[in-house]
Amino acid sequence: MKPALFIALLCSLLTVSCSNDIYLEIPETDAQGQKWTWIPYNSDLLRITGRGNYEKDDYVILSWSSSAVTVGFVGTALEMKIWTNSVVYLDVFVDKEEDPSSEVEYINSGDSSSMVPVVSGLSYGPHVVTLYKRSESNVGDLYFYGFRVLGRAEKNLLPSVPKRKIEFIGNSITCGADVLIPDPTMDSKLTYESSYYSYAGQTAKILNAEPHVICCSGHGLYVNIDGTKTDLLPVVYNKTGTQSISAVAWDHSKWHPDIIVINLGTNDIASGQSDSAHFVNAAVDFIRDIRSYHAKAKIVLLDGPMLTGEYRAKCRRYLNVVKKVLRSQGEKGLYRFSLEPKGDLGYGIYYHPVKEEALADAESLSAWIRSEFGWK
Repeated sequence: MKPALFIALLCSLLTVSCSNDIYLEIPETDAQGQKWTWIPYNSDLLRITGRGNYEKDDYVILSWSSSAVTVGFVGTALEMKIWTNSVVYLDVFVDKEEDPSSEVEYINSGDSSSMVPVVSGLSYGPHVVTLYKRSESNVGDLYFYGFRVLGRAEKNLLPSVPKRKIEFIGNSITCGADVLIPDPTMDSKLTYESSYYSYAGQTAKILNAEPHVICCSGHGLYVNIDGTKTDLLPVVYNKTGTQSISAVAWDHSKWHPDIIVINLGTNDIASGQSDSAHFVNAAVDFIRDIRSYHAKAKIVLLDGPMLTGEYRAKCRRYLNVVKKVLRSQGEKGLYRFSLEPKGDLGYGIYYHPVKEEALADAESLSAWIRSEFGWK
C-alpha cells in the first residue's frame, strides 16, 4: 500500500526522553499489537547525510539543502519529532522510490517541537524511509529530534553508503529555486524549490554519489545580486548553515569529497557591480581555502546556464583567469566546465532552469565527470 500524503502545518506536541540507542516504548499499539518505538537523532539506527550542528543534546540542526535522514524499520508507520525557526520543506522517499511519494511542509508555530506524521498504512514488513530537505538554509533550519516507528528499527536495513562523494557550492540553481514551477509567468514560491530536482541533486543521483550542497539563492563570490556583501559563499561555506542563531563552524575533516563543483559567478555578474580584479581575487582565495581542507579533491569551476550574451562571456573569461592564476601557482586539481543554456526546454522565473533543463544539465555534467575522471 502506498504511504498516505501528509502536509504538516501544525501538529500536536508529544514530549519524549531517551538515552542514546535505547528504545523508549510509548504505551500505544495498533490493531496487531505493535508498539511505537522511539529512535533519537543520535542513534546508530539512523543515517544522517549532510552537515549537522550537534551542539545541543536533544536534537541535530540540519540547515543546508539536500540534508537527509534515513531509517530502516519493520513495521507499518513512521512519525518524526521536529521544529523549525521558519519553514522547511521535506521530500519523503519510501522503499527505493526514484521520486518522492509525498512531502512535508512544516511552518514555525511557536517554541515547541511537534510530532509529525511521515508515512502510515504500509504493509507490515521491512521498509526504508528517507527525509530529504528540499528547501534552502536561507529560509529555515530543520531541528530533528528523532523518529517514532510503529514497529522496530533495524540497522541492517539501512542502504549502503555511496562510495563517491560530491560537494556542490552555488546559488539559486544549485538550490533548485523554482525548478518545479508549473508556469514561468507565475510568482516565485518556496514550494517550487527542490534541491533534489536541481542539477546538483540529479547529478548526485546519476553518479550514485553522496552529496553535500552548500547554496544560497542570490548570493555570490564577492557581491550578491542585490549589491550587498553579507553571507557570501566563501563565508558561509565554513558553517553548518546561514541562520545566525543556529549556525556553527563546520569541521571539514568530518567529510572529504572526491569532487567539489563550484557554480558561482552568476549573481556577481548580474549585480552590475562586477569587477574582474575583485572577482578573480575572491575566487582564488576561496579555492585556496577549499584546497586547504580537501587536499585530494578535484575542484570544478562551473558556469551555469542562466547568463547569456556578454554576461556569459564575461563570467567565463573571469573563471578562465582564475584557473590560469591557480595553475600558475601549482594547483593541478582544478578544472573548468560550462553548462550551456537550453532555452528550448523552457525557462522558469528569472531564467531559472525548470526540471527538464536541470536534468539535461545534470546529464551533461555527469557525462563529463565520467569522461574526465574515469567514473563508471
